Amino acid sequence: MVLTDDDGVSTEIQVDDETRAALLLFNERIDEARAEERAAKRVAKAERDKDEAASRVRNLGNDSSATAEQKAEAEAAYKAAVEEFNRISENPDAKVEKPPPSKDSAVETEPTETSADEEPVPAEAAAASDESE
Repeated sequence: MVLTDDDGVSTEIQVDDETRAALLLFNERIDEARAEERAAKRVAKAERDKDEAASRVRNLGNDSSATAEQKAEAEAAYKAAVEEFNRISENPDAKVEKPPPSKDSAVETEPTETSADEEPVPAEAAAASDESE
């Protein structure tokens, strides 16, 4: 068996089969405990996110100056947080799935030649102006 100290120095020592089995079991249980801790943290974070989203919905519901769009966005965020919480609660060890960015979330720009005082034009706008010429 090879042991590595804090400085990265490895030392090989001889251990019997019973000790080797006990060490492997010990390491396996440590890994399981760490996985359980990570899962508990993921569930707690999802619950905090859900509670924050619910609070935002309540606050906007009580705010007379809040727009319908703000309320709808808060409601959608709350629903997404509840779904995520339920998904994580059912299977806390599942991999985190991040949705791909939507087309509406970011406008891609193409590098174009511009003067110092001119802003770059988004690719969609440049294509539209090229078609109209």
